[in-house]
Amino acid sequence: MNHQQLETQPAKRFTRPMNLKHFISAISIAALAACSHIDPLETPLDQSATQHQTPLTDQAVIADTVGRSAVGATALAWANPSTGSAGVIEQIDASNDGPAGCRGFVTSRQSLDGITRFNGVACPSGDSWKLGRQ
Repeated sequence: MNHQQLETQPAKRFTRPMNLKHFISAISIAALAACSHIDPLETPLDQSATQHQTPLTDQAVIADTVGRSAVGATALAWANPSTGSAGVIEQIDASNDGPAGCRGFVTSRQSLDGITRFNGVACPSGDSWKLGRQ
């Protein structure tokens, strides 16, 4: 073979098939790069409108939960995002002591002050429910 033939021949490349592990890694990196764009969070609600709402009391949340549930219901969880309190209504009974439609209940309440358990009565009041005294 003469010197001239070596210069005119294209160089041969030797490639080997890509390892499956390397192929999966390359696809994963490409997918992560595509997901790295961060858009600002936009909420549909006007922030000034939400600041003027009155936070719910624990009593209002408990009364509403009792009112929406059936008499005889047990183990109903409730939570109040306004106060961070939560609890479980253990039982709901028809109240014999109060006005028609009232319901007696037993619930727990967990808050920063600790855990308490109390008995109460919830009565219909217009379109909502209110706590009364048992």
